[in-house]
Amino acid sequence: MFDPGTVSPNYGLHQYQRQVLDDIIDALSLPERRVIAHLPTGAGKTRIACHAACHMLNQADDDGTLVVWLASTEELCEQASEELTRAWTHLGRREVNVYRYWGDSPLDLRDLSAGFLVAGLAKLRSVGFDDYTILSHLADRTFGVIFDEAHQAIAATYSFLTDQLTTNRPPLLGLTATPGRTWGFAEDDLGLADMFAHKKVSIDAKGHGNPVTFLINNFYLAEPRFIQVTFQSDSPALEPITGTDYSTSDLQSLGKNSERTNKIVELSHEAALRHPRTIVFCPTVESAVECSALLQSRRIKTGVITANTHLDDRRAILTDYRSDDAASMVLFNYGVLTAGFDAPRTRCAIIARPTTSLVLYSQMVGRAMRGPRAGGNRRAEIYTVADTNLPGFGSVADAFTNWEELWSSNPLV
Repeated sequence: MFDPGTVSPNYGLHQYQRQVLDDIIDALSLPERRVIAHLPTGAGKTRIACHAACHMLNQADDDGTLVVWLASTEELCEQASEELTRAWTHLGRREVNVYRYWGDSPLDLRDLSAGFLVAGLAKLRSVGFDDYTILSHLADRTFGVIFDEAHQAIAATYSFLTDQLTTNRPPLLGLTATPGRTWGFAEDDLGLADMFAHKKVSIDAKGHGNPVTFLINNFYLAEPRFIQVTFQSDSPALEPITGTDYSTSDLQSLGKNSERTNKIVELSHEAALRHPRTIVFCPTVESAVECSALLQSRRIKTGVITANTHLDDRRAILTDYRSDDAASMVLFNYGVLTAGFDAPRTRCAIIARPTTSLVLYSQMVGRAMRGPRAGGNRRAEIYTVADTNLPGFGSVADAFTNWEELWSSNPLV
């Protein structure tokens, strides 16, 4: 069990988070030394994982020891870096560094002292392909690996990173709200379960049915109201194909539909009149920009975040959105704010881009699910623009339990 003596009251955990942390530590003490933590968005995965990371580093006496945290986006990396710094202030037993390695970071990976290395997957993959000895060097000093959004861990572009960093069998902890990649039990899902030795920990729902219901009933998550808004699209009928999503051309077609754009703007306007913060997931960059401009013309405060948004502009917009300003604000985005983005005042999410990805849909829903005991809201509204010839998704609780059989003690073979 995790030593309670290492926990500061200033960086404590809710009781259910303590239970998950204890289960993580227990699982990592088994011979496989691998486990995935499956918690809904908003349940505190990052804080729990920071406790686990600090526990790993506190156990290491070597001044050159590293705990490596892997994440795919700048938002996730920034969130992890800030939270690890905060956690170690309360939980650490010596001075260490928190190294940042994503984006334009010039960090020399061969010249690191003890601490946490928060690495962007794309950047580490690139340097690893250029020089395999760098990953070997890191592996020799790695005392633990944490993989955020762990459903990505078996992707062909990233699985070799995990393989290289765990050469010496350090503990491997995965974090996810969706411990699979597809609705069905496809090969990728089985591969993910294999990677983490079919060891999964989650919240003990204590008679509430599942962790999502437990968190809603205990006010850690907002109670969602799902509203489906149908729209007759001109796009050809498409069927979900396992492992794929709608193509860029499909999304472009939807984004150019002026009637659909007006529907998104109308929904956003109505939401802004009732909610302090609303986030909208658009089908394209152009759609996000156009919707924002149209809503601004109605004198509603808006912001736009896409992959093209300059870093300084992005930070300014997100600071404004997270602020306590009384004026309502609607944040339009495409392909950026599905993970690693926390804004507790968000009370409405409008999912205006179709997807066949259960993972992506769950992430989008989660942006509005922060409950009152986690600084958020008692209730949330989730609008899904459901094109009549494109399939949609159901409730977040159903999404959470989709992969349970895969991670059972008798996994599918």
